[in-house]
Amino acid sequence: MGNFANSFVVYMICISICGLNGQRRRPPHIARPIAFARGGNIQQGNDFSKFFDYHNLAETADCVHHLCYNVTNYPSDTIKNIIAKKKEYHHLFGSVIEPYTPPSILAKSPVSSGTEDRNMCATRQYTHYPQTALNKFSKRVVIVNVDDFKQSVSFEICQSNARCFMDDHTPLHYETSCKQQYTVIRLVSIAENGNVSLDSVPVPSSCVCTYRRTV
Repeated sequence: MGNFANSFVVYMICISICGLNGQRRRPPHIARPIAFARGGNIQQGNDFSKFFDYHNLAETADCVHHLCYNVTNYPSDTIKNIIAKKKEYHHLFGSVIEPYTPPSILAKSPVSSGTEDRNMCATRQYTHYPQTALNKFSKRVVIVNVDDFKQSVSFEICQSNARCFMDDHTPLHYETSCKQQYTVIRLVSIAENGNVSLDSVPVPSSCVCTYRRTV
């Protein structure tokens, strides 16, 4: 009986020591902070004010009469999130302005001469979705042009150094030239602080033939 009791005590001591050694071998648990990946909208939100740096707002070859598209670093995701919450502006998106089309006189005549009316000045037509522009105060503004919220502007401009049709037949001491005309439209824009507003922006409207006396 004494031998059995002694063996039992030795067995229990061994279990206790082995258990402690096992706990010591187990690496301690270190609490680590969970890293959350930032979404694209958050990243763009942080960089939105940086977009107003003059490098991003400078005019490039993709600008026509101060209306610029394909703008580098244009924060489309941030703008989309901002404008989606401004429902009072949603009805303003679509075709903002289109070039004037004069009525056809030949269509009303029973006899057609087979000729086609032409402008006195050579022009080039554009349809743009501007992302930045100069407002009427010559300040560069950011225009809303993202998926589901588009503002298209169609216009025509004079070709460079163009003269009026039949310029060679003008009276002596007179010369003609083609002059660009402008109109002011309102486009939905976003300020650096995220405020949405309607900005007045001059855009080309037409090209007209003018003349002047040279002496």
